[in-house]
Amino acid sequence: MTTHAATMSLSELQARMQAHVLSLDDAALQDVCDEHGLSAQRRLGIYHHAYRARLLETMRDTFAHTWRYLGDEWFDRLALAFVEQHPSTHANLRWYGQAWPAWLDGNRLVQMGAGVHPEVSELAQLDWALRRAFDAADAVTLTPNDLAAMPVDEWARAPLHAHASVALVVLRCNALALWHALDQDEAVPEVESLPQSVTVLVWRHDERPHFRSVSEQEAQALTLLLLSRSFEEICATLSDQARNGEDAAVVAASLLRGWLRDGLLVKPASVVAGQSATLPFAEHHA
Repeated sequence: MTTHAATMSLSELQARMQAHVLSLDDAALQDVCDEHGLSAQRRLGIYHHAYRARLLETMRDTFAHTWRYLGDEWFDRLALAFVEQHPSTHANLRWYGQAWPAWLDGNRLVQMGAGVHPEVSELAQLDWALRRAFDAADAVTLTPNDLAAMPVDEWARAPLHAHASVALVVLRCNALALWHALDQDEAVPEVESLPQSVTVLVWRHDERPHFRSVSEQEAQALTLLLLSRSFEEICATLSDQARNGEDAAVVAASLLRGWLRDGLLVKPASVVAGQSATLPFAEHHA
């Protein structure tokens, strides 16, 4: 440490060090001595590089299928461009990269010379949703017996609570088929635009992340579930959209049974505190 640095507070030194790591701000150079054959600039450069290398390593782990699809060169180029614009804001690196799928959307790849590839953003969305499901806080799931112990009028009007791992991903191309092929080390099919967008449900059950495509009706109902709406409200919304001769209550009841079976619903936090869990690899379904 230099004489100048010795007169500064720890918070000031940390702020200058951070500024150099993030943007190569030169102010921190006067805080570091030239020692052991390394200049202050060289010594600080080690931290500048290590910070980006660690975030890149994190993104390769989180977005493994997207990395496999893009290859090292393009993945690293896109990921490092994102890192430059989005410093880490979490103490835990497992949450870093949440904004990357949205960052990849639109004309981003065109602007960087990669061409038009909407599937890249969608693959990243699937990767992120599965990692989020893997790391989501544990909770005690709601069971049919829990509902049976309550008067129907009471639980039907109460807010339903989705497990923290539940997420919906809307795909407009065959990214699901691409993800499957990459996961199984099979030949990756040609990219195709879908005639109609598909909604994929991602969640965790029996300590494993899962995903499956859902119908338009279920996607609508799940959207309401994520807003903590009641079963009664879900029935009412489905009734407004019901096809000729369709009983919305029967459809909603069937969806509710499936959600209970798959562990999508949890008891309110006021009743049971969440717990953490260590999870194995993801399972996926068509």
